[in-house]
Amino acid sequence: MNKPVVICPNCHKQAYLEEVLTAQANQNVIYTCPACQFMLRNIHTSKG
Repeated sequence: MNKPVVICPNCHKQAYLEEVLTAQANQNVIYTCPACQFMLRNIHTSKG
C-alpha cells in the first residue's frame, strides 16, 4: 500500500501526508511544508 503524497502549493515539492499535517484538539488541521516552511492553517475537514 502506497503512502499518500501531498504537493506543496508554494514550492511544489512532495512529502508524505503524515509528515506535513498536524491535527489539533479543536479539529483544526495545519499543513507545513518541510522544504520551504510554507504553512496553511485551519484546513476544512469533514469533521469540522
